[in-house]
Amino acid sequence: MKKAVAVTLTAIFIVSALSLLSLSGQAVNPADSCWDNWERCRTRALESDYGPVRTTLALTLCDIALGNCLLKIV
Repeated sequence: MKKAVAVTLTAIFIVSALSLLSLSGQAVNPADSCWDNWERCRTRALESDYGPVRTTLALTLCDIALGNCLLKIV
């Protein structure tokens, strides 16, 4: 009887450890989405046909949005 309980507890421990390890591998860092959005914003601003002043303003807005996003995470 003790052997059956020990085997059952060991099996439960191994299954739970494996499930937690697989879930932690799928964890997404929220800051990654901020940086991805910032890169897309910069790319759009630099590829636009706005002119130097509006492009500078668009890049500044991208930087402000990145800072705002990173501050919301903390």
